[in-house]
Amino acid sequence: MDALLMAGGKGSRLKVKIEKPLLPILKKPMIDYVIYSLLNSKIENIYIAVSKNTRKTKEYLSKKYPNKRIKIIDTPGKGYIYDINYSMRYFSEPFMVVSCDIPTITPKIIDEIVDEYYTLRSQYRDLEALCVVVERDKYLGRSTVAMGKYIPIGINILYPANREQVEKLYILEEPILNVNTLEEREIAEAIIKSINNDNTKKDNIIYLSSHQDCD
Repeated sequence: MDALLMAGGKGSRLKVKIEKPLLPILKKPMIDYVIYSLLNSKIENIYIAVSKNTRKTKEYLSKKYPNKRIKIIDTPGKGYIYDINYSMRYFSEPFMVVSCDIPTITPKIIDEIVDEYYTLRSQYRDLEALCVVVERDKYLGRSTVAMGKYIPIGINILYPANREQVEKLYILEEPILNVNTLEEREIAEAIIKSINNDNTKKDNIIYLSSHQDCD
């Protein structure tokens, strides 16, 4: 399965001058954490969607990742959903969509989602999409989007067709949040520090620590 990493939004809620994908998390650009986890998961190729809103991000990625598995694509920058639909032309099979603002995502989480999708597809032949959510009362951030008692976290698996799709929810238990404010950045940094310092979890969950690289 390939992945579409969304990195073309304005990130206006952050209220900082730096482009959202480049926001430092423990001295590393936020997008690096997501790329690191995708590269170390079952995901094959990574298409990174940038736009006119994230020109510096495109420049950074072009220099940082001369990797054949990573492809940078330009999108119109007209909104998250619009740019996903625009990017579907690059896919012929189901693909994962991941937002760049989830620095606590791990290879383990990604692999679990991919495995769950294929398991569900073997059970439900008409299934096309999977939406990853957390329970609203367990969410660590301040999401402005809710689906009843669930919060979507910006991870989906979609069939490459620009239409309404048959979808199921996947409820995630791990501590995860979208970083849209500086307060949420502090929470994300605390989660990463906690996991990196917990030797009992390092065999199962990998985080990009401040001294590691993503190459």
